[in-house]
Amino acid sequence: MITVGINGFGRIGKCVFLQLIGNPAFTIGCINAVTVTMDDIEDYLRYDSNHRYDNQFTFEKIDQNTFRINHHIVHLVSHMDASEIRWKEYGCNYVIEATGVYLTTDKCKLHDVDYVVISAPPKDDTKTFIYGVNDHMYRGERIVSGSSCTTNCLSPMLRLLDDTYKITDCVFTTIHAATATQYVVDIVHKTARTNRSIFNNIIPHTTGASSSVTAVLPQLLGKVHGTSVRVPVSDGSLVDLNIELEDHRITLKDICKLLESHPLYGKVYDTCNKKLVSSDFITTTTPTVLDIDASMDMGKGRFKLMIWYDNEWSYSAQLIRLLEAMECHNFLSTV
Repeated sequence: MITVGINGFGRIGKCVFLQLIGNPAFTIGCINAVTVTMDDIEDYLRYDSNHRYDNQFTFEKIDQNTFRINHHIVHLVSHMDASEIRWKEYGCNYVIEATGVYLTTDKCKLHDVDYVVISAPPKDDTKTFIYGVNDHMYRGERIVSGSSCTTNCLSPMLRLLDDTYKITDCVFTTIHAATATQYVVDIVHKTARTNRSIFNNIIPHTTGASSSVTAVLPQLLGKVHGTSVRVPVSDGSLVDLNIELEDHRITLKDICKLLESHPLYGKVYDTCNKKLVSSDFITTTTPTVLDIDASMDMGKGRFKLMIWYDNEWSYSAQLIRLLEAMECHNFLSTV
């Protein structure tokens, strides 16, 4: 059984936790959260404005720092400094780093634990792995990045298309849900458009997904260009991918068949031919869902592909899959 700690209990930390509750392969040993107390942890887990999940779990407060939820006995601690968290005392051998603060290998070394998975693109040369893209290249690194939610949506599609047909060029726009760093009313801020209210604006924004994609698919360096806009929804995002392939004979039907015949179809890849909207994809675990009806075949190997993803839930599912792949490799390397 894999014992996991979670550092940071915001949107991603919470979604990871909720998906691990019923997973018999995991036990959650410790949560480090500076804004959640033992008095409000149960309600924080049972209720959520975005996600539809089974909240009928068993919860028992053991003491002021420990609770039981299903088969997990979880220690709740509150430390601003990662070096103060005694992960190994709580049995943790992996930590999901979900604070958005510890984004380099040197900073993550402060964690007293064997392995750390960063839930964001790194600020240094920490190795990046994405399940279904390059997780097979993992070689026992102690500290890794799981990149971003957008990169986990985009890079599986790009890898599959480039492996099969070769990509000439691609440009994308991420139509992204609001995040916790945005504001509900305008504030004074002169350096970014995100000072404006997310309630009533479409806000052009930057994305690091272009460089994050080439971190896991270096063969696409110079071929991937992207930007993003933030829109007034709380969850559920869409990548508008304009792509050109070397083989001009390929059709949209060929791409659909390629996805549907892939071993990871239904897990990493999916297709949808219904006229759905963003809220219909909330709490889905598949990070790369091709909307067939909204996509366009423009001929001569040129396509507009519309790809849905849950920027919270499916991204958290991908982090868990990456952690499982790491554990499988680490176990086999000791046999």
